[in-house]
Amino acid sequence: MTRNILAALAATALLTACGTLAPETTSPLDPEVGRIAMSADGNQHDNDDWASAPMALAILAHRNLQANLVHYDYNNHIWDSSDEHLENMTESVQEGGKRFGFDMSRFFDDTDPAQLKAGTENLVEEINASTPDDQLSIVLAGPIETVWMALDAADPEARKNVECITHGEDSFNQTHAKDEHDGHDYEDLIDLGCERVEIPDQNSGLGPVDMDFWDFLKDSDDQNWEWLYSRLDVVGNGDVSDAGMVFYVITDEKDADRSDLKSYLES
Repeated sequence: MTRNILAALAATALLTACGTLAPETTSPLDPEVGRIAMSADGNQHDNDDWASAPMALAILAHRNLQANLVHYDYNNHIWDSSDEHLENMTESVQEGGKRFGFDMSRFFDDTDPAQLKAGTENLVEEINASTPDDQLSIVLAGPIETVWMALDAADPEARKNVECITHGEDSFNQTHAKDEHDGHDYEDLIDLGCERVEIPDQNSGLGPVDMDFWDFLKDSDDQNWEWLYSRLDVVGNGDVSDAGMVFYVITDEKDADRSDLKSYLES
């Protein structure tokens, strides 16, 4: 474990020296897009989050929206983890956040009890800051439990100014915590007062595809895009479906496909 940590620190130092890690953005929050919170798993069951998570960060960074991401908790399958999944998701989120210039103090690893507590408190604070003129969009890219914990602890009036964004109907993420761990599901979030936002299943347009489609990232001569390709390649099937929810938040496009995403990134 110590060897892995030292290797990660050394890699970060090298990337910084080579100019591939972006400095934290100084762009102000874009009020037209509004505040965004994300909650993802990736540490158990699905491996597509290893690709979707850094793609979501790249989507935001492409429009200099780093400041709009006010909360990101990840590895949110809090009951257990696969070592391989935990390692890969942590790399995707941590290195992606640094490469694309995000404020890493807003990122919380839910497998660490101290970070889970701090992340819950951070999300409660963001929920409580929500008003009709300053809404919060929560992107649900994993089981519901950690978001439920924060929403349940928040001001009931403020909850009404929060969107809970998911894709598909009765999906694994929407139901898993309740069905398998005696926790909570998407309907429990709605019962707490947040606004239901269910966009179509994003797998049809942004799900598995031949990796050749993403060659434009590998061939871009941009070291951060090349790294992004490498994270998609680890998964091996080009699935970035959960990133479609972030694309929806900033574009209002509910049925985007990978060609739309390619056009956006190349614009």
